[in-house]
Formats: sequence, structure tokens, C-alpha cells
Amino acid sequence: MDPGLHVKQAINHLNKVLAYYPYVADGGEATVALTPEDWGVVADAFFHMDTPPEVFPDAIESYRMSDDRSEIQLQVQDGTLVRIQAG
Repeated sequence: MDPGLHVKQAINHLNKVLAYYPYVADGGEATVALTPEDWGVVADAFFHMDTPPEVFPDAIESYRMSDDRSEIQLQVQDGTLVRIQAG
């Protein structure tokens, strides 16, 4: 699949999150904030655009929206739960 511009931008944001979270990780969890607009781009790519999971960075093992829809939760290869919030 050749991802469109919206998905490419989401992947760009995710790569930045993956590069940053180790600096704020504590006890197997990390919280990272994106602007509301950038958070929306990532949420669209994950949950509203039927993007196949193999398009996303390999470091992401799984992803889900929190029950209250306030954050995107990534389980990454090193076992860390990364919470992405709009901030």
C-alpha cells in the first residue's frame, strides 16, 4: 500500500513519538502529548482510514483508543505502554 499524505504525516508523528518516549518513560509507561491537530491525524490513520497495521512503524506491536477516547495507547516492542494525548 502506498499511503496517502494524511497517513504519511501520521507515520511522521508516530516516529517522533517513538523517538521521544524513552526520555519520559517511567515504570513501563510513557505519556507523550501531540497538538490536537496532530493527535487527530494519528487517530484518523489508526481508526478512521482503514490503514493496514503493517504501514505503521515496526516498533508498534498494538494500538487502541482508550475507553474514554482521551488517548491513543501504543504497546511497543520493548514492553512500554505509550499514551499519546492531545495537549
